[in-house]
Amino acid sequence: MFPARDFIRQNPETVQDLLPAGLARHAEARALVEAHPTGATYLAGYAVEMVLKHAALRTEGLLPHVPVFATLPAARQRLRVWLGDVDHDGYHSLEFWSLLLRETFRHRRGEVPALVAQASRRAALLHHGWSVALRYRDGIVSGVDAAELVSAAGWFVAQQEDLWS
Repeated sequence: MFPARDFIRQNPETVQDLLPAGLARHAEARALVEAHPTGATYLAGYAVEMVLKHAALRTEGLLPHVPVFATLPAARQRLRVWLGDVDHDGYHSLEFWSLLLRETFRHRRGEVPALVAQASRRAALLHHGWSVALRYRDGIVSGVDAAELVSAAGWFVAQQEDLWS
């Protein structure tokens, strides 16, 4: 009855699945921004999460076919060593992923590229206006705020490859 559920169980998401998911969620957010601003906001933030998660994991050197779920505890531990305990909000926190990306560059590659530093600052701003809990709400985000967040998410989508390569 629900073949997608079986497919997902048998084919867990991998690092290479993150960017197409982010692009799709951003396209959906753009399509919904006027009619469903809260839903569009949730999807736009989720798109940013996917882009940042992909960039952080690829910067760490993980290959595209690695299952994402298996990488999460080690990612949390690395950031804990570098910055102390950072709330990961079920591994959905934009702040967590942007800090992990920034600190992975700093500790593994010796410097933080300007684009990554800019992404970290932008993600910190978005972190305060977005929550994974928006998926449970409706009617709490204005059309103006949703349009702003969807536009901000577009910046991350446009920079997706440059954030880690």
